[in-house]
Order: sequence, then C-alpha cells, then structure tokens
Amino acid sequence: MASRRPLRLLHTSDVHLGAYDTRTSDGVRRGELEDGFRRVIDLAIAERADVLLIAGDFFDNARVFEETLHFAADEIARFGCATVIGPGNHDHVGPGSVYDRVDLVERAPNLRILRTPDGERIAFPDLDLEVWGSSHTERRTNYQPFEGAPGRGEAAWQVGIGHGHFIGPNALLHHSFHIRADQLAATGLDYVALGHWERMTIVEAGEGVVAAYSGAPDALSGNREGHGGHVLVIDLCEDGSVRLEAVPVGEGPRILHADLPFLPAM
Repeated sequence: MASRRPLRLLHTSDVHLGAYDTRTSDGVRRGELEDGFRRVIDLAIAERADVLLIAGDFFDNARVFEETLHFAADEIARFGCATVIGPGNHDHVGPGSVYDRVDLVERAPNLRILRTPDGERIAFPDLDLEVWGSSHTERRTNYQPFEGAPGRGEAAWQVGIGHGHFIGPNALLHHSFHIRADQLAATGLDYVALGHWERMTIVEAGEGVVAAYSGAPDALSGNREGHGGHVLVIDLCEDGSVRLEAVPVGEGPRILHADLPFLPAM
C-alpha cells in the first residue's frame, strides 16, 4: 500500500454544554462543563491535532443560552483547524434544532456540521481526508447511525462519526440508536468516532476498522469515577495503521492504545 499523509485527530463527545443553563442554577456545574470544553480545545492545540471530531451531544438541548452557543463557536474558532460535529440525540438536526438558532459557522469558519439524517460525506482535500456521518432527528425512533452507510470514499483517509449504543455482550436491547459491529465493519473506514457513552472504550468493528468512544470530558451523570475526563488522540500513520491514546482533560495518566478497555460484539 502506498504511504499516506500522517494525520492527528482529537475525538471528544457528550460535552453537554448548556445542561445547567437555567436561571435558578448557581452556575457552578455550568462553568465546569465550559471549563471542560475549554481544556479540550487547549489539548487539541497542544497535541497539534489536524482535526477535531465531536461525536454528538455537544449541546445538551435546544434551549441553551445564546451565550453558550457563542462560547462554543468561539472556542472552536480558537482551535482554528478543521472541526466536525456529528449531532446526537440531545443536539439533533431538523425542526427545533439548536444548530438553527445561531450561525456557528459564521463565528467559526473552521467548523462543519453534519446535517443529513441519511448521511453525508465532508471532504478535506488539503488533508486527503473524508468524514462521513449521519445525524439524529427526533422523528426516527429506530434510528441506527451506521445502517446503510456507504463504503470508502476517494480520499486516502476515511473517518466516520456516529452517536449511539454499541451492541456488545449483555447489551440491553431496549437501548435506542443501535450500533452493530457488522455495520461498522461494512463501512471500511479507518477510524470511527463514537459518542453516547461517558466511558472511553474501543469496540469491535471488524478487520481494518478502529472504532472507539472517547468518553465525556466531564461526566454529566456526576459519576466521575472511571468515567469521562479524557479525550482520544488518534494518529493516522503513514503506513496506514491507526493508534489511539487517551489524554486526560484534567489531571491523570495518559493511556496507550493497548491499555484502553475493549468491548467485543455479541
């Protein structure tokens, strides 16, 4: 295989900005969530990431304060490099979408938002990269992020974004937004950035496809023991290999690919 241009991605999800945007809130948790995303951007800059991937639930709901939307866009603009948001169930596209309230791209020209429920591919020719993903709406109760996903595109590097529940051993099948290992394998993508879980986990995705949950920068559940607090730094290497490292958002150790938790399919 011909060598490819190496790239570095930074993957985060489930930031839930605005979860505490209420007039009665004391503002502490609101500030903590914002500080968490500010540190994500600090890491993206420090790690010299080429691309930032946000795999859903970036905003907690469509009623967040307008100043929260401005904060988010300004932080993405501060990063300055290509950023892709794949909306999740909390920040869905379609009628009433949070992404229709403010033109985030005007404030952050480096931002791209996946808006097509059946999936779309965004090309970054300068990086020889394409990013594919489908977007949540509130009108598809049986939505599966990778159902019917296409194969590889034309760029050397192929990346996906999806927000849902991976069906592994002992999975509770009543969970919505199923993601199956065979669906991930069929994409043929080099890396798939997943969201919906607070715990960072590599999941089974078939030969040649690496798929992982980044975990949340700050666990919205309040259970921070073993949850969240990391982003994933993904190196797409010249030889075609993919290497992951979990980097703490606050204090804590870095975790190499071989030591990340792994979940097989059913």
